[in-house]
Amino acid sequence: MRSFCAATLLAAPLALIATPAQALTSCTVNGRPVSGTAISGTAGSDSIVCGALAVGDTVNGLGGSDYIVINGFVAGTVDGGTGGDFITANAGTTATGRILGGADSDFISVGPNAGTVDGGPAPDFCRVASGNPPVNC
Repeated sequence: MRSFCAATLLAAPLALIATPAQALTSCTVNGRPVSGTAISGTAGSDSIVCGALAVGDTVNGLGGSDYIVINGFVAGTVDGGTGGDFITANAGTTATGRILGGADSDFISVGPNAGTVDGGPAPDFCRVASGNPPVNC
């Protein structure tokens, strides 16, 4: 019994310092549920709807005119890619969050912005509720 108690006392602190698993983003891409730390659309037009994006998580629209909605804070990165995209994040961004329109004309609407909203090289329409102003819009 004593050796069991001693082993438990040694193992318990190890469990407390274990590295937590990366949070998985839950989304639907063209109506199909997907999850992971990197969510991608297709070369064509897509509909991507996600919950919050954790630090390090990415959503890539890739090509086509994509419709991307984030229903939570963006601490990761949303990249519309090429094509005229519609991107909205009503809950806004955290300091690490980035919303990128990519190439072509995009529409981006964000709640409070503590991160980066960048329309990209083409003429874009960006609306930010408060905080950091958008660039390239």
